[in-house]
Amino acid sequence: MESTNNIKSIVINAFEKELKLDKISIFSESCNRNIDVYIKETRDYVLCINITNMRSYINLNREIHSYFYLQGIKYNLINIFFVNTLNGISNTYFQTEFYEEAIFIEITTGKIECFNVHSVGFLNIIRNIVGNSSSKFKLKKKNNYLTMTLILISISIYFILSAINGNMSSIRDEVLLWAGGKLDPLVESGEYIRIFISPFLHKNFVQLLVGVITLFFVGSIVEKNTSKIQFIVLIIIGIFFGNFISYLLNFSSVFEIGLYTINYALIGAVFILAFKYKDRVNKLFFIFIFCFIGLNILNSMFLSNIDNFGSLASFITGLIYMKIIDVIKR
Repeated sequence: MESTNNIKSIVINAFEKELKLDKISIFSESCNRNIDVYIKETRDYVLCINITNMRSYINLNREIHSYFYLQGIKYNLINIFFVNTLNGISNTYFQTEFYEEAIFIEITTGKIECFNVHSVGFLNIIRNIVGNSSSKFKLKKKNNYLTMTLILISISIYFILSAINGNMSSIRDEVLLWAGGKLDPLVESGEYIRIFISPFLHKNFVQLLVGVITLFFVGSIVEKNTSKIQFIVLIIIGIFFGNFISYLLNFSSVFEIGLYTINYALIGAVFILAFKYKDRVNKLFFIFIFCFIGLNILNSMFLSNIDNFGSLASFITGLIYMKIIDVIKR
């Protein structure tokens, strides 16, 4: 996972370059390999840092203890864990008989929870390192360029067609059909490009406004929480499967336009993200999303060129696609 690698690599880099900790290898019989631990000699003892996980830390702690005990070295061991969530950590962390100190770092937020940590100075250093790495990661992810590009395309096309149409408030059907509105018989005859052009066409300014506002909010959320490639793939399959299912279930002689197949795919993805991070999502967020869905449904009631089958199919596509990504990341 990108956030894991980002925070963990920055912490290790800080150990080696900023704190100048030494790295030693201790052979682990339970893992049948050498494990790396970081140490720093102080006046009274050796500070030992073990980056580990919940499955193996107990055996590793025993082996680290044996290593220093046999050499007669006084040491202080601190375990560092990188976890997906801090929920339930206090109930799942069982200390070894040596009662080592432990620091848990949540990879999604950079939050820290610790047990028995007496080295306050070192804990503050960790907080600063993780805080900086978390901020850098969030800054790197915090953009919605693709969403804004889709909005710009929609608005530009609308104003171009308005000029051709001679009326900005409403565009004639024949102009929209000429520009690439989706008409199933024409698609069946080989004009497949209409599938991907039609979402960016709008009948009137109200439909455009509802579409781009919805796209801005849900698109920004999804884009900031996925990679750019995943976002592009979601848009493509949302359009494709939305139109394909509509073609199978509702072969229509009416051309279809609007950002609905894109927006509903994004709304489906947002639902998965919201439930994934439900412990950090305000209930008002769900009300907010349902308001957008209601706004789009209300808008579709006053327009004939809305593909409701396609919108539903796109929504389901967004749900499935984002769930698959979530499972793969785990």
